[in-house]
Amino acid sequence: MKKNINIFIGSVILACGLHFFLLQNNISAGGVSGLSLVLSKVTGINLGVLNLILNVIVLILGVIFINVDFTKKSILSAATVSVVLIVLEKCLPQKALTEEIMLNVIFGPLLAAIGIGIIFYNGGSSGGTDVIAAIINKYTNFPIHISLFITDFIVVLSSTFVIGLDKGLFAILVIMIQDITIDYVIQGLGRKIAIFVISDKYEEINNLLIKKHDRGVTLIHAEGGYTGREKRLVFTICATRKYPIIKDDILSVDDRAFIFSHTISEVFGEGFTIKELR
Repeated sequence: MKKNINIFIGSVILACGLHFFLLQNNISAGGVSGLSLVLSKVTGINLGVLNLILNVIVLILGVIFINVDFTKKSILSAATVSVVLIVLEKCLPQKALTEEIMLNVIFGPLLAAIGIGIIFYNGGSSGGTDVIAAIINKYTNFPIHISLFITDFIVVLSSTFVIGLDKGLFAILVIMIQDITIDYVIQGLGRKIAIFVISDKYEEINNLLIKKHDRGVTLIHAEGGYTGREKRLVFTICATRKYPIIKDDILSVDDRAFIFSHTISEVFGEGFTIKELR
């Protein structure tokens, strides 16, 4: 239930990013929304309605050529985005937040990518060209990211002929910003810090991490390469915001402790996805 709520919220954010920054300024963001913009200009049909019709067609193709389970992940998001676009077009037509084209090109894909990132992070799919790309991937040797690029490129190319070269070039920039931001959002939502500590006071540090910071700890057997002495490597994982506090506490126990850390994109298991401790 919680994931469905998050997918709904992400879909609303995606729709708002598309409507207020991109579609109101005739800038395609690729995907079904971009194709809907092109067809809306050609036919005069409401953009939101076209988006809904195209998503239904794409989802049916997904059921036929892929499987029902894959398509089910797209239904909630695709329906929410389409309905929100219809409502926004009805209630707030021609309500671009800014007429400055570069601000729209930057903030539109940023907001859309945040929405898509939330959808993907919660196991959903935004539908549209995701499904088309999956079909291409299944029946060809093209990787999924290449398939996505091909479908979005075709949409952008068509927008160039219908809306104009300038808006088509802006659309390419939008897709680039959006793709980079999606990767960052998906990884950033689950980002944690892995901490490794080498210290003769490993028992005290172990107790500190468990009792004060509620962290799970693994003690790894190690051997000094130069001295040949047996050592213990203390290993734990924490939220990024907790790292500075934990590091300072470790140094207060042993100011000569050897600490190194690195960012990890996501963690599954007890203390994180099973039962969140911090």
